[in-house]
Formats: sequence, structure tokens, C-alpha cells
Amino acid sequence: MMSEATESITFTQSERRLLLLFYVGSASETADILICALSDIHDYDDRLAAKGLIAKLPDVDEAALAEFITESGGA
Repeated sequence: MMSEATESITFTQSERRLLLLFYVGSASETADILICALSDIHDYDDRLAAKGLIAKLPDVDEAALAEFITESGGA
């Protein structure tokens, strides 16, 4: 569950899954990794989710994102 700090940003289930797979310590670094990974993501829905996530990450509160990752069992 995302904290109050990101209540204006909603992630889809696919975006949340990608966050857990690609999170590397910050929103900007995660976006950079996702941009690099786009060429290797061939599933249309996964590609769409990755693009959506890339667009949302610059506006995410870093502390809330780290909390989400921790609560989800990632990182």
C-alpha cells in the first residue's frame, strides 16, 4: 500500500510489479533502468506499464516509494 505522500499518484498492478522488479534505490535511477529495459520488454501490456511507470516516477516522493518497496518485501 502506498503512503499518503503518493496519494495523488496511482500505480496499476503491472506498474507495481515492475517497481518491485526494477527498483534500484531511487525513482530517477529506477526510471533510467526502465528506459534501458524497454527494448527488451516485448509484451505490449508490460511495455505500456513500463512507459506509464517511467512517466510517473519523477513525481513520486522518494521516502514513500522506499516505504512501498520495503512493505512489499522488495529491496
